[in-house]
Amino acid sequence: MTTERAGAPEFSGRALAWFAVPLAVLTVLGYLGDAFAPTLIDSAPLVLLGSSARLRNMLLVSPQVAAAPFFVVAVARLVIADPLFFAFGRRYGDVAIRWMEHKLGSGATVVLWMEKGFKKAAWPMIALMPNNWICLLAGATRIGWAPFLVVNIGGTMVRVALVRMLGDAFADPILDVTDWISDHRLPLTIITFALVLITVVHAQRSGRDVIESPEELASELADEATEESEEK
Repeated sequence: MTTERAGAPEFSGRALAWFAVPLAVLTVLGYLGDAFAPTLIDSAPLVLLGSSARLRNMLLVSPQVAAAPFFVVAVARLVIADPLFFAFGRRYGDVAIRWMEHKLGSGATVVLWMEKGFKKAAWPMIALMPNNWICLLAGATRIGWAPFLVVNIGGTMVRVALVRMLGDAFADPILDVTDWISDHRLPLTIITFALVLITVVHAQRSGRDVIESPEELASELADEATEESEEK
């Protein structure tokens, strides 16, 4: 995918702190939400939703909270990182895409599939599956800020509304599940905490840093830029 960038990007820790620091905070927040989900699901469902708005968490939380706070928290948590990745892709273009492919390693096949699909169906993908990588690709292809935000937020609102409708339709069995989780919160929390710890340790041993400092990110982007220039 060929992109255009205005001006030479700066690969320094200070220049990349705007992206790396919020991303680190959101990553830690997500892991904490997953680790303590069995405890939070009953005692603080909106805290769980604000930490980790996974589909399963949205479904489990939905019958326990009013529609307005559910909608606001879920939409905010789902879209909060999207402008970051969009701006990152818009600023660093092809270098950001190469960085993304290398970071995923064996999972890069999915990214390549997304990249090919994005050329043919950019707007539906932004609306229906606006994950970090899709938002990065949207920025790298120089899509405008206003249309990106409208489609991104609009698509997310529709998805959250559908989840809410599903949660309402199956409220009774979902509440049965959350009651069971609440009754067994301690052993389940130990299990989820252990699973998150294993995930983090495995990622680190595989050479994939869960959290990167701005300086580490700057170094990786500089390496990608060097490789790209050598190949031209």
